Amino acid sequence: MSRVSVPLVRVHRSARSTETSRESVLVRVQHASGDCGLAECPTLSEPGYVTETTEQAWTALRTELVPRALRGEPCSAPSAPAASAALADALLDARLRAAGVSLSSWLAGGGNTRRSVPWCAVLTDVAAGVGQVLREAERALDAGAAMLKVKFADPDALTESVVALTARFDVPVAADANGSLDPASAAGLDGLGLVYVEQPLPHAVALDDLAALCGQMVTPVCLDESLDSVGALTRALQAGALDVASLKPARLGGVEAAAGAAALCGDAGVQCFVGGMFELGVGRAAALALASLPGCTLPTDLGPSGRYFVRDVCEPLRTDALGCVQVPRGAGVGRDLDDEVVAAHLVERVVLEA
Repeated sequence: MSRVSVPLVRVHRSARSTETSRESVLVRVQHASGDCGLAECPTLSEPGYVTETTEQAWTALRTELVPRALRGEPCSAPSAPAASAALADALLDARLRAAGVSLSSWLAGGGNTRRSVPWCAVLTDVAAGVGQVLREAERALDAGAAMLKVKFADPDALTESVVALTARFDVPVAADANGSLDPASAAGLDGLGLVYVEQPLPHAVALDDLAALCGQMVTPVCLDESLDSVGALTRALQAGALDVASLKPARLGGVEAAAGAAALCGDAGVQCFVGGMFELGVGRAAALALASLPGCTLPTDLGPSGRYFVRDVCEPLRTDALGCVQVPRGAGVGRDLDDEVVAAHLVERVVLEA
């Protein structure tokens, strides 16, 4: 396992946290047969998010989860969902590489998947003024984005940004509050014509309150942080507490479980998309395989690698001629680590053996 810290091209500042680099744990498993698998644990450095921190994930993998896997025991821990998901994904990747099957094809049960997917550019600096928002939006649209999403903490600032964006560009716009609003403030966004408002209320808010907000608002309500497990998604669907779901494999038990979550949304008639955690290329490749499934109906938050990093830890994820992000087609996640980049940004490395 390698713990790395890769500088971001631009600051990621939400209503809850500020990140200037992507600190992730890269998990690599190798069987005695030689078959290898890769996965990423894209946690955040500081506490406050719904998953464990990077330090907690690293500790859980090193002291608990990987030793269990080496003993052939069940290897998941409720206290470390992202670490558990990363280990599950790495083991799955090893099996798929050995079989010569791509992750996207396997998730679709051998059926058709998209070779590329439209993406939504998340404008990530809540402190940015309107001029900076417009410049960032223009760069994203030039890079192929099909949709824009504005992170915000102040509804008045959001209104100003959305009015400016829709006046300048003919493109759908959504907004992400990261749980920073109350019901009245959320309802006040209804006149902006947003595709959806993401996580308007704190993630611990009762489902009945979220359902009431869905019934009150014309704008679709998207849940993100509230969906910290497949069980949480199931309960939210049953309660009518969401119109749109943001699915993140690291929170849901890995890509296989997240594909099941997308199917649940489809059965309930709820739109969904694959949310982003500004992953490195390994996690981004796996999440793009999920986004290629037909049930993921809205543009993914997963943009091309160059939007986030000068050099990614693997072959970059790129766009096609239409601006859509290309889904890797090789076996497993379709990406191998660039050892030079990993070494340049290495924080800590550990090897555990049976």
